[in-house]
Amino acid sequence: MRHQISAAILDAAEAVIADRGLDGASTAAIASRAGVAVGTLYNYFPDRESLIDSLFDARRAEILPRLHEAARAAGKLPAEGRLRAYLREVFAVYDEQRRFMQVVFAVDPEPHGSHAGKGKKPIVLTTMTDALVHILKPTSGKRSDEHAQMVLGAMKALVRWRVERGERFASDGELVADAFLHGIAKR
Repeated sequence: MRHQISAAILDAAEAVIADRGLDGASTAAIASRAGVAVGTLYNYFPDRESLIDSLFDARRAEILPRLHEAARAAGKLPAEGRLRAYLREVFAVYDEQRRFMQVVFAVDPEPHGSHAGKGKKPIVLTTMTDALVHILKPTSGKRSDEHAQMVLGAMKALVRWRVERGERFASDGELVADAFLHGIAKR
């Protein structure tokens, strides 16, 4: 029961922040959306910041295994296929987590979008960077770190742009892969 209430509060926080932005996400609004009293919310989370940190922790726990599996599965493919498969899966995961992507940009409006909480590393971005470096190493060699940052930058910019426009981005993995692997000039 305790876990269900906590999960309902986190889901409500995600929905309220995604709908109203961070400034419109009061604990009263979150509690109302979760169907609990504000006092109940405070029994689970001492303040709004800890609630948001817990939301990020919960969503990371959902996203990270998928990213690890995507990297593992992509590692079995030829060079171009590795990048395409990984990007397709990452964008699919992000599309499934659209509401959370809205929260990410509402909570951390800086271009890096890497809210990690106090003293925490941006583990999702680190995981993706490490996977991209590994995926690109056979073709990029010593430049795989730089190329991974380029791909990651394109991904973040595209996700932010799609979120702001309310558009889906599950198919954008191919767009990023094509631009990186073959350029953007028409052939």
